[in-house]
Amino acid sequence: MRIFRLAIVVGLAAVGTLTAKEFRVGFVDYDQVIAKYEAAIEAKKEMDTVRTGFEAKAESLKIDYEQAKDEYESQQLTLSEEGKRAKNAEVDQRKRRYDSYVAEVYGTGGKIDQRYKELIAPIVTKIDSAVAKLSADEGFALILDASRSGVVYAQSGLDLTELVLEDLNREFAPVGPAATGKKVYALMPVFNTNNLAQQDHVGADIREMAYKIIGDQPKVDMVANGKVDQQLLSYGQTGEVKLDNALTAGRALDADYVLFGNASKQDRRIQFELSIADARLGTLLKSEKGDAARPEDLQGQVGTVIRVLLAAVEKP
Repeated sequence: MRIFRLAIVVGLAAVGTLTAKEFRVGFVDYDQVIAKYEAAIEAKKEMDTVRTGFEAKAESLKIDYEQAKDEYESQQLTLSEEGKRAKNAEVDQRKRRYDSYVAEVYGTGGKIDQRYKELIAPIVTKIDSAVAKLSADEGFALILDASRSGVVYAQSGLDLTELVLEDLNREFAPVGPAATGKKVYALMPVFNTNNLAQQDHVGADIREMAYKIIGDQPKVDMVANGKVDQQLLSYGQTGEVKLDNALTAGRALDADYVLFGNASKQDRRIQFELSIADARLGTLLKSEKGDAARPEDLQGQVGTVIRVLLAAVEKP
């Protein structure tokens, strides 16, 4: 969890029971980490895109309301009483529709808040994990958040910000087989083919599950999903990734194999298809479908499909 001013009091209270040699204190500037962490930068871009979409819809509803209001004001002298009531009702309806959308999107707990939490929460968790790992590896008893705690003086070597950033951004560094001697996989975004799948981020969940399953295999390196997304964006690729696009991105990322696919959701049932291709030979190796009757079964289904696809890589 994040370390705030209370941690200083608790940590310093322990000094009396430890010698100066045993008690190591460091600090991390979380604001700087978030500003330079590649995943956070990508999340901010996505959040800006989401916000722009909501703003465009809100502006459209506002214009509809203002047009109806202007029409009523310009016509009310020539309208009958019944016509005035009808026109006024139309103005009220458009006003309520605009107000309702603004509250739904921008209000506390609204869509903007929800999407922000979805994007930022995993990033904060990763940063906290990196800080905890550094603390354990280097023997720090206390690590402060400099952006919150207001550190005014520290000896050299106590600022751990760059070490945390180096660890976090390591997953975004280019990966190549010559350097690792391992098979390198690049996992394309899994495309949501219908609105319910898109709303529930089914494709992103499948991609995350597949990334972990493949990454846990021996002698495997994964190209970070952030790097894959950046490569696709450089081509202007924003929709469903097909074989040709996957192969092109895979070669640019120096990957041996690429995976791509799509997903749909009807009620609680999730259906998806994943494919694996040899990026160096430019050939499709295998496609496999998965069917989860309920979301709780999805991880097991993804695991089954991934095992089938990885088996195709091992075939002579």
